[in-house]
Amino acid sequence: MNVSEYIVKYVEHIGIDHAYVIVGGAALWICKALSKSEKLKFTFTNHEQPAVMGADGYGRISGKPGVAFVTNGPALTNTVTGMAQAYVDSSAVVVFTGNSSLAHVRYEREHNMRQYGTQDVRTDLIMKPVTKKYYLLDDPAKTADVLQDAFATAAGGRPGPVCIDVPISVQGAECPCAFPPEPLPAPKETMTKDTVRAVLKTLMESKRPLIMAGQGIRLSGSVEMFRKFIELMDIPVINPRMGIDTIQSDNKYYAGRMGNHGFRSAHFAAQTCDTLLVLGSHMAPNATGYNIWDFSKQSHKILVEIDPSELNKYELKIDETIEGDLHEFFTKALEIIEEEGLRGSHSHWVSVCQEWLKTYPIMQEKYYEGELNSYRLVDAVTKQAKENDIVIADTGSSCSVVAQTWQVKEGQRVFISGGLSGMGYWATSLGLAEANKGNGQVICFVGDGSLQMNIHEFATIERNQIPIKLFVVSNDGYQFVRMSQGGYNINPTFGTDVSDGVPIPNTEKITKAYGLEYRSIRSAEELEPVIQEVLSMEGPVVCEVAVSKNLEVEPRLRSIANPDGTFRMPHYEDLYPHLPEDVLKAELEKAFEE
Repeated sequence: MNVSEYIVKYVEHIGIDHAYVIVGGAALWICKALSKSEKLKFTFTNHEQPAVMGADGYGRISGKPGVAFVTNGPALTNTVTGMAQAYVDSSAVVVFTGNSSLAHVRYEREHNMRQYGTQDVRTDLIMKPVTKKYYLLDDPAKTADVLQDAFATAAGGRPGPVCIDVPISVQGAECPCAFPPEPLPAPKETMTKDTVRAVLKTLMESKRPLIMAGQGIRLSGSVEMFRKFIELMDIPVINPRMGIDTIQSDNKYYAGRMGNHGFRSAHFAAQTCDTLLVLGSHMAPNATGYNIWDFSKQSHKILVEIDPSELNKYELKIDETIEGDLHEFFTKALEIIEEEGLRGSHSHWVSVCQEWLKTYPIMQEKYYEGELNSYRLVDAVTKQAKENDIVIADTGSSCSVVAQTWQVKEGQRVFISGGLSGMGYWATSLGLAEANKGNGQVICFVGDGSLQMNIHEFATIERNQIPIKLFVVSNDGYQFVRMSQGGYNINPTFGTDVSDGVPIPNTEKITKAYGLEYRSIRSAEELEPVIQEVLSMEGPVVCEVAVSKNLEVEPRLRSIANPDGTFRMPHYEDLYPHLPEDVLKAELEKAFEE
């Protein structure tokens, strides 16, 4: 085998059956090897950004790293947003890129040149900030070692993307490596039972323990163990955005979602708990609020985290940190609970959190009046969605409204651009839908502005008949930015609207030009029957929904203007629209009643 053939055979060997590809001159030998594969299926996208996003989505559902093959220069630079997305949101992706001949690559780097090889750029300098690791395959004898380390790095620890740079002179060289290579040793355990036992003791002794359940629970393959754990320990749960699908919305321990666009119930719980156990969340400011020092300042905070760089938090005091894998934590915790017959008893605290959740629902009467709005749209879709369906929301108001409104059912997954918040994230649904074929719907919400960022992938959807149900939230531009500008007295708004010059084309004409099915919802009366029709149709459908362009995302942490023109952030429990002080005080006091 040559190096390219070895790469393809290795990808097949580890059970990966799908890859995202855009061909190019600096990847000719890789393309030839791919063309001979009888096990790999390919999706050819129209841009490298959605190729990586598709691989990202496919990997998240398949449970194995997503794989993309591209070429050098502009193809490589086009992958950066997809790689950065996977990096900040901890998704295992392996991207192979072709390059100029090894001699040219070396000469360019040794002399710190802008460019020497044809169509080349400094792949190493571009990739290192947005990947867990960058590899230059500069010796055919290193092929097996590089592949094993790359895939182990992508999937191991805190997952993330890696890039393997394969110069064209190496691609066609004979590979001397044995196949298959010797498997790598299993990672060693890092957590003692005594460490876990101490956490359990703290939780048992607490009157108001609370769990902040992040994406790390899902990434570690621990969702079922986590759900058993909270039931045995009798502890309510709040979610940052990336952890939404760790718990069903009808679970009695579910206490809402937190963050700058969170639930009052979750914020009340965070500000009155006496112990906060943080599992698999890096506690970003969009979860804790920008007054980081104010977040759950009264609680004893315990953080279990696999990434050592996340153990020390800027301006946030963590009382105990445990470095390690959550699967190991839950395995040991459940063993101890069983061996020692431990059972938590926090029924009053759990009932208070449930009372808050019911008293302050996200869906309000006003959303069912007047113009059709995004809240009513998402509420109508979530009611009709089935178990095992997947929902994905692009950034902006679609992201915030879905994060607040979606009701998670058994087997459902929820995907949101949590860290990068990139417009065009909807293209990740390409991979989600391919990996989930035959299991459930993939329902995607995207604003009419964000849709344009990857509109060329309509062709990919049509060509491959990828069964995505795409709800286009049509509000004449960038509603979320429009709301933010209005909140800071930028009036009239700038660059957020069709009337400002933002070029939002006719969605119906574009959809039909690409050969896709199109439906529209223009009134509340059409909402439920058209949603039912769309979700019952075979194959991909684009459904445009005309909604109010001036929707306020509520509740949320919103700055308050001071008399001198400056702004201050309210306390974490004081979400906008602000409750009367006496009402807010009375609600918080419920946590301390016996």
